[in-house]
Amino acid sequence: MEFEVNNDKKKKIIIIIAIIVGIILITAGCIFYFNSKTDNKPNLGEDVPIGDVNAEVIESTDQGRNLQDEIKELNKTYSDAIGWLKVPGTVIDTAIFQSKDNDRYLRNDRDNNNTMWGETFLDYRCDINKMDKATHFIIYGHNTETDDHFTPLLNYKKKDFFDAHQIIEFSTLKGNFKWQVFSAYVTDTDFFYIDTNFETVDEFKEFVSTLKSKSIYDTNQSVSEEDTILTLSTCDYSRTNGRFVVQCKLVSN
Repeated sequence: MEFEVNNDKKKKIIIIIAIIVGIILITAGCIFYFNSKTDNKPNLGEDVPIGDVNAEVIESTDQGRNLQDEIKELNKTYSDAIGWLKVPGTVIDTAIFQSKDNDRYLRNDRDNNNTMWGETFLDYRCDINKMDKATHFIIYGHNTETDDHFTPLLNYKKKDFFDAHQIIEFSTLKGNFKWQVFSAYVTDTDFFYIDTNFETVDEFKEFVSTLKSKSIYDTNQSVSEEDTILTLSTCDYSRTNGRFVVQCKLVSN
C-alpha cells in the first residue's frame, strides 16, 4: 500500500515538472518570436525607409494606359474607388478610395477585410468633384513593412530623384490630371499640413506659402492661392509621430 502511494506521488511530481517545463518552453518561444518581430521594425532616429523604394515602373503614357478608364472600371465594383494615383519612378500605381470617414480604409481593404495596411485613400473631407477649384486634396498611404503602399515616397528625400520625378498622375472619374511637385519634407503631427478648411483666400494663400517654404529642396515653382493642391502623406520613422509629405499643384487635365 505504501509502495502504491509513493508511486502516485512520483507520478504527480513528474506531471508537475512536465507542466513547468512546458510553460518555460512556450514562454521562451513567445519571447523569441516577439523579439524577432521587433528587430524587423524601424527604430526611431533611424532615417532608413523600409520597403522597395527603388523599383521602377514604366510611365502610363508609355504603356498607352488611360488611368481614368481604369478607375471607371474599378468603380463599377467598388463605389468608393474614386481615383487612380501613379508616381513615376516608383511602384506607386494604385486605386484611391474614399469613405465618409478616415477610419474605413485605414486598417481594412476594399472588401472590408481587416488588414494591417488597409488601402490608399483620400481624406473624407475632400470633395473630388471640385478638382478645378482652388482647394486641398490629401491622400494617405502606409509606410509598410511588407509591401509598398507609400514607402517609395521616401525617395523624394534624394535630390536627384526629387528633380527627375516632378510630375505625378492622379486621375478621377472625371478625367486625367497631372500634378507638379513643389514641396517634400519631414514633419510631425504638430504641423497641421492636412488642413482643408480655409475661411478666406488670404488664409489659403498663407497656408500654401508655408507648404512651399518647408520643402527640403527648392523647385522654383510658383504656387498661389489660385492653385489646387494635392498632398501625399505617409509615416516617417525618423522621428516620433513623424510624417513624410510630398505636395503638388494641378498643372494640366
